[in-house]
Amino acid sequence: MNPYDLCLKEVFSNKQHFADLFSTVYFKKALLLYPDKLSLYDKETHHDLGFRKENDLLMFYDNKFFLHLEFQRKKDPYMPVRILNYKYAGIHQQIKTDTKLHLLYPVYSLTLYMGESKWEHRKRLYECMVDNQWNAKEIPDYQMELFDINSDPIDFMCLYLQKFFRIIQYVYQKKWENLYTDSLLENVEEDIFYHANVFVNLNQEFIQKHTKEGVISMCKALEEYAQECIENGYSKGLTNKAYEIAQNMLSEGLQHDLISRLTGLSEEAVLKLSQQ
Repeated sequence: MNPYDLCLKEVFSNKQHFADLFSTVYFKKALLLYPDKLSLYDKETHHDLGFRKENDLLMFYDNKFFLHLEFQRKKDPYMPVRILNYKYAGIHQQIKTDTKLHLLYPVYSLTLYMGESKWEHRKRLYECMVDNQWNAKEIPDYQMELFDINSDPIDFMCLYLQKFFRIIQYVYQKKWENLYTDSLLENVEEDIFYHANVFVNLNQEFIQKHTKEGVISMCKALEEYAQECIENGYSKGLTNKAYEIAQNMLSEGLQHDLISRLTGLSEEAVLKLSQQ
């Protein structure tokens, strides 16, 4: 398993995180899941209902239904077909068990897309098929549920997920100033930052330097980092160091007013630099 999937499996094996993700994204908070009613699927506990090992993470909820979480980092034009296959395989395998079930448990699937660019691929089964007026009689259309880290709102009840997803989304969207101004990220727990850093790959020395008692202050750290760069540049007599730093910040997509505040350059100077 790749490091991205390993990270996500570690984060969402936590039942509170898993419950909040499904409650918010899949059920749109119309159904709030209780973490203590979730159990991680395993063959012994659930009588080997035959789910395929390819499923990334599977939970059983209150003896009523299965929740299937699929991790995706690359865009796959046939993702709706894959998800539908997982769902139907999970339902079909239930009839092959010796539990003599009278009714089958439904399987609700959610795709967690963590790629660096926005998902602009197919989400519906019919988008993967040649248009045919008889499709509906043979196979009903299906639209998969997908959370896109690049564009979907971060509206979770759990602060852990709020911070985890915000850090990644801001970096992917190149909204670096939000890392500096978002009050929720003023103090970020070290484990959240390290999980997020699997995806955003911020400087490890920078993280360790500004971590105290298991918490990193994003606002203070970024401010000190910029100031330190400027002071080091001036102490060496490099009068153009601020321009060099500003150019690097521009290439990362920071806003002009934020660059001006952090480097001491005027907004006019930053604007001219951006037009070069």
